[in-house]
Amino acid sequence: MKNVLHKIRQHPFYIKCSSWEYWPMQFLYLPVYIQHLWLSLKARHPFFFLVTNPAIDEGFILSDSKYRTLQLVPDPHRPKSFLVNKNSSGKEVLAQMEESGISFPIILKPDIGYRGLLVHKLDDVSELEDVITTITVDHIVQEYIDFPVEIGVFYYRLPNESRGIIPSITIKEFLKVKGDGKHTLEELVHQNPRAILQLEKLRRNFKDQWNTVLLNGEELILEHIGNHNRGTKFVNANDLYDEDLQQVFDELNGKMKGFYFGRFDIRTKSIEDLKAGQNFKILEVNGVGAEPTHVYDPNYKLIPAWKEMLHLWRVIFKIAIQNKKSGIEYPSLSEGKHRWDDYRDYKKVFQ
Repeated sequence: MKNVLHKIRQHPFYIKCSSWEYWPMQFLYLPVYIQHLWLSLKARHPFFFLVTNPAIDEGFILSDSKYRTLQLVPDPHRPKSFLVNKNSSGKEVLAQMEESGISFPIILKPDIGYRGLLVHKLDDVSELEDVITTITVDHIVQEYIDFPVEIGVFYYRLPNESRGIIPSITIKEFLKVKGDGKHTLEELVHQNPRAILQLEKLRRNFKDQWNTVLLNGEELILEHIGNHNRGTKFVNANDLYDEDLQQVFDELNGKMKGFYFGRFDIRTKSIEDLKAGQNFKILEVNGVGAEPTHVYDPNYKLIPAWKEMLHLWRVIFKIAIQNKKSGIEYPSLSEGKHRWDDYRDYKKVFQ
């Protein structure tokens, strides 16, 4: 009986059903969709959210250019990166890398991303050559930032105020296993529910080590991309908030004209360095489509998560109304629908 229960708990269907963080996005966002109808009536426009961040003047909720948005970040905290046309060859990318002062390893990711899909960490020329022929959309080449801490900091500021609010801080724990000197990598993977959900990919990526016994205490990182869809554990780190962190992001956002709401995905040498405003790089800036990722902590409950999401969309509305009153016009209904149609078609690339 114990073996049967153990097998059930290891099944991907059980893992996903028993943890709401894996439930379909359409369900998780149902309260947000309902509230959006009310907010649209108040704003008298269904696409009011498109003026929350005037600096991002293209795309839809999740379809803005990551490369262009990243250019809002001050130089000291922006990784070296460049845009790659979908038809670029490996030779052309290597030439641009040399011109930009970027060396391997690199991160190659879609300029308009979708939930961490099609993101690659490439260690050498051969890996680049293998991947570059498969891309069908424009990508970004970004230097790999080898800082040990990856953290998401959500920040918003009302346009008529100089001090913002940090409602969400998330530490990302990369998918990894720890050896005990007894079990093979395959066995260790089967002991980790998050790894089980990545089983086929891990079997391919670690085929030469799959049956190897890891030394006692040896840690092996299985995924270097800090995304929930790729096994990363999101840990609620709101207790890290203090006035030092507040000042860093108030100063940072003060230099990002027209950006009022979003999440900064960051790599830093340490939390202390981040709070001191040094030794950190912002990998991505996410606008109105950003989520308060601390709610995906396995210990976080669904109802409080819904409350957080609903609150942040009311903030999106409030900022948009202030921007509208300052003279920033909503897009026309036809333009808003056109952006939505483009985004819907674009997502098919990831399916």
